[in-house]
Amino acid sequence: MGTFDRFWKRDKLLKKTIDIDNTLYEKLNELSKTVYHTSTNQLINACIEELLNTRNIKIYEKPDGEITDQRSLLIRKSLFDGLEQLREKYNLSIYKLVNIAIKNAIDELE
Repeated sequence: MGTFDRFWKRDKLLKKTIDIDNTLYEKLNELSKTVYHTSTNQLINACIEELLNTRNIKIYEKPDGEITDQRSLLIRKSLFDGLEQLREKYNLSIYKLVNIAIKNAIDELE
C-alpha cells in the first residue's frame, strides 16, 4: 500500500437527499466526533464503498419507533452509480441500500 492509497481520487460529488435512520446517523456522527478525523458524510461514503465491494446486502428489521430523517449528502458519483446498479439488481431503493451500508459498517465495528 502506497502512502497516498488511503485517500480517494477526486470524483464528482452529487448532492443527494436521502432518508437515513436517526439511530444509524447519530452513531456515525458520534464516530466522526470522537474516533475518526473525518466528517459524517465521508463515513457514509466509506460505508457505501464497502457495500459495493462486498455486496453484503443484509436486510435488517427497523426498531419500533425509529425515526427517519432526510439528510443532504455529498456522494461520490462513482459510488452513486454503484448504488444504482445494486438498486436494479436487488430491487431495493437507494435510501434502503445506504441504510444497509451504514448498518453493516456499524455492526462490523461493534
